[in-house]
Amino acid sequence: MRFTNFALAAFSMGSALAAPAVHQPHARALEVISTATSTVTTVKTTVQGELQSVSKLVVSIGAGANSTALVPQLEQSLLSIAGEVTKIVGAVLPIVTEGVPALAEDELKGLPDLLNGVLAIATGLQSTAQQVVNGVGADVLKAVKPELQLVLSTVEPIAKPIVSLALGAVGDITGPVVSEVQGLVGDLEKVAGGILAPVTDLVSKIL
Repeated sequence: MRFTNFALAAFSMGSALAAPAVHQPHARALEVISTATSTVTTVKTTVQGELQSVSKLVVSIGAGANSTALVPQLEQSLLSIAGEVTKIVGAVLPIVTEGVPALAEDELKGLPDLLNGVLAIATGLQSTAQQVVNGVGADVLKAVKPELQLVLSTVEPIAKPIVSLALGAVGDITGPVVSEVQGLVGDLEKVAGGILAPVTDLVSKIL
């Protein structure tokens, strides 16, 4: 009787230990999507605040305010933005490096929020960088060129792992959520690959 009880207990324990191994890659992917989405939401809020600060500084400088006092603030805001954005890479890169398992469509529901968050950050960076280029004089542009280039250079490194994560999770399945994810991936690739190019090119030509 004791042996039977022990055997049943051992079997139950073995089953409990073995079961997670079957679903571990899926669980890991879902965990990373959730963590990445949370990270992106937090980063987006912080970045949007910094972008507003940059916009206000640009308006003040363009209106003739003392740039000597305002340029260090502009530089610091741009550095803060770059630092925040790179946090996204740390949240996503591990699972992309390990390989992303294909998920069922009902497991993909968190991906649109993740992609929309990154897309909002990328387009915000693009529009604000364009505002800086158009709104301040050559001397200020020269002063903030390294920080501006740093900010623009963060978009592709965050877009690539997010796109890889999304496409890996989608796999070959079809459905409404999949279509939404694929559309957002296309939008993000356009921003990272094309829309940023003109402003990046303008910044690179600042002497």
